[in-house]
Amino acid sequence: MGAVGRGLTVGEASYVVERTAAAINRAVDRGLIEAAREPRDTGGEGASVLRRLGPAELRYLLVEGDLEGDLTPAARRRVYDALRALPEGEHRVQVGPRLALELADVDERIAARLDRLDAAKAHVEEGGAEPVLRGTDGVPVHLVAALATGQGVDATLEDHPGLTRAQVEAAAEYARAYPKSGRPFPARSFKRMLGGLADLGAFDPDGAEGEEGTGPAP
Repeated sequence: MGAVGRGLTVGEASYVVERTAAAINRAVDRGLIEAAREPRDTGGEGASVLRRLGPAELRYLLVEGDLEGDLTPAARRRVYDALRALPEGEHRVQVGPRLALELADVDERIAARLDRLDAAKAHVEEGGAEPVLRGTDGVPVHLVAALATGQGVDATLEDHPGLTRAQVEAAAEYARAYPKSGRPFPARSFKRMLGGLADLGAFDPDGAEGEEGTGPAP
């Protein structure tokens, strides 16, 4: 679990535990879990706060669903406190005399998702105005991710033959952990949007000549 480092952002944690960022923020707001608070300069007036979650929070979010129907809120809080106190490298937590949780599978799942995220980030160059795909002439990651999600990886590769499948798939993975702020990119390419309009007859002339019943009355 050392890869968690100084803690994951809510977006990163959302990717790792495969729950929505809104659900994770609600868990923090309701006091089910705690998050470190890190000031973040937004470039405007004032600053916002970035929440970071550690190994205990990730573990709890993954086991919470199995506990919710069996334990009271107070008992679930004891589970979380026990997870926070668990020494690094331990994969079993004892909560009172009757409840023990085996965490090996949970930790393997977290490690696998972190590795997958790291693999996606290897295709991305950060630090500019927006992240771009490494090895391209500044192709925005979130543009490719929007197309891959909206029209599929194969269609995106047809529209952008200069990209590889690995780049397109990495863009989609990256965007799940680091969603675009502000106005989203379109989910279909301009070419495909025009094709869809053409299929619907948007470019057919009004009252096509020669069609029975469409000509002027004699």
